[in-house]
Amino acid sequence: MQAGALNRRIAIQTQTTQQDAFGQPVQTWLTVYSCWASVDIQASQLLYSTAEFVEKVTHRITMRWTKSQVIAPNMRIQYTDPATQVTHTYSIEALLNPQQQNRTLVALCYELDGNE
Repeated sequence: MQAGALNRRIAIQTQTTQQDAFGQPVQTWLTVYSCWASVDIQASQLLYSTAEFVEKVTHRITMRWTKSQVIAPNMRIQYTDPATQVTHTYSIEALLNPQQQNRTLVALCYELDGNE
């Protein structure tokens, strides 16, 4: 893997439960790991869901494998474009360790919109 290909700084987040000022549980996202990665669009599809069409864009996010942090499909990835300050949030659907070499980790993701 060439280091120049990993040109996006991403944050891997996990969902946690905290208490608000009234003692009620609140779901929040906590960044557990940050690294450099490449973000590539794989496909776009239109799905019919709840009487409307919803566009789903799949992404392939490649990063270096690490043993210091376990990354799971229930986590999400966040990337903020430094030029536009637009934050992209990706739901991890699957994780691949190509050829089981523990060199790279590939996350197959859907990009979430503001409603998800």
